[in-house]
Amino acid sequence: MPAHVADLMRRNQQKPPERRRLPSVRLAPRDELASMARVAPLLRAARDLGQWAEQRARPSAVAGNELDPAAVQAAASALDLAPREVWAAWTVVIAAAELGGDVARGQGLAGVLAHGETETILQIWDAALAVVLASEELDGIATALYTVGGPVGMDGLFDAYASAAGPSRVASSGGQASSPAALSPSWPGTGRDAAAGVAADAVPGGRAGSDQGAALSLALETLADLGVVELDTEDGDGSLTVALSPLGTWGVHRRLRAQGWHVPVRGAARREGARGLLAALANCDAEDGEAEITSWLAARDAAAAAAELIDAAAGGSPGQRGAAFAVLDRIGMSALDQVRNALDRPLLRAHAAVWLIEHGEQVPLDPADRTWLLVDLGAGLLEEANAQDVVAELLPELPPEDQAEIVARLWEVSHPGVTSFLTALSDHHPVPAVARAARKAAFKARSPAASAEWPRPRAAGPTRGDPAGS
Repeated sequence: MPAHVADLMRRNQQKPPERRRLPSVRLAPRDELASMARVAPLLRAARDLGQWAEQRARPSAVAGNELDPAAVQAAASALDLAPREVWAAWTVVIAAAELGGDVARGQGLAGVLAHGETETILQIWDAALAVVLASEELDGIATALYTVGGPVGMDGLFDAYASAAGPSRVASSGGQASSPAALSPSWPGTGRDAAAGVAADAVPGGRAGSDQGAALSLALETLADLGVVELDTEDGDGSLTVALSPLGTWGVHRRLRAQGWHVPVRGAARREGARGLLAALANCDAEDGEAEITSWLAARDAAAAAAELIDAAAGGSPGQRGAAFAVLDRIGMSALDQVRNALDRPLLRAHAAVWLIEHGEQVPLDPADRTWLLVDLGAGLLEEANAQDVVAELLPELPPEDQAEIVARLWEVSHPGVTSFLTALSDHHPVPAVARAARKAAFKARSPAASAEWPRPRAAGPTRGDPAGS
């Protein structure tokens, strides 16, 4: 496979926004995550507040699960916390108590944080995260940081927040951005109106003087208190950046997975079969993809790995077929027998023939093979890159008249992705004659007569080093 094609298959950042996937992440070991959770300021505040409430609060100060405003002020003074921190910590106390088992208020929570098992600590922290992210804006910030997959400058984060939260919140507050309390969770059973008033007091000027900058700062402070985010500075200009911490990455990953998102984890492919590896590679950049391949191959006998890859390619998408044979390149001659056997599989014959030719074998590859493989390669690239990049990169060395001649015949290729590939060529090819040829060929490929011929058991395509067979 030519280098420019391999790069294109990994270039997720070039995809249009509607096709972007969540980045793959590396999850820290659970013992390390639990150690981070134990020292999260918000959990420690919840521990201290639970003890304070058990020992000092008047019974009337706690109605059910709700602290009255006077108790909030008393706790803030006694524990050296801001009022908003008391409200946040109290909701964590309640959330932890509702987990049951060894998790309880006061001394119970303190004991678990000090000596509890890893899974219990993570359970408490995850419950606290659910409370904190009950706010739409806080949830949105955490999810956005996960989606970016790296540090974000404060200016960029503020612009994103202002764009997402600004108009509706400004309108609802008479021209002022809403109170920072609106970034606090919808505290269940804790007097949300009172909490909002207290939190507004945390910003100079109160509710009327609050703005989006103060609101965003308070939101990040809340997330930092739970250990969800980390602040850092750029080496170049010293500007402030924010990113999810390893603990925050783990927590947001759990939430997104529970919501049905595909959230790939780096390093997990080693424990999976070839299908898992190929799925992981679709979400990796070149560097991470190389690491995944190296790890996966190191855990397997070369011949067994080749057999797995051949089976996965036979049942996979065009992009997965191309990726499978790229990994087979890494295995080298140890995969020779398995690739030879793939010549008998219609969807793999052309890929296998090209692989064998590139490894010194004498295998026939006729023009029909070459054109079929061109379509299969194009369809695979369209899975991973935007159409404009595919059109620009796939046939870089052919003169326009030769491209037009090849494209005009592609409608005859028995491949389910031929129409999409021709449509991409017609929409994005910079040479009008080639674009017209693709448009006409796409029209023919959509005709009932052409559709009735699929599937037809033939392989085809250009060599990976020369996709058009020039």
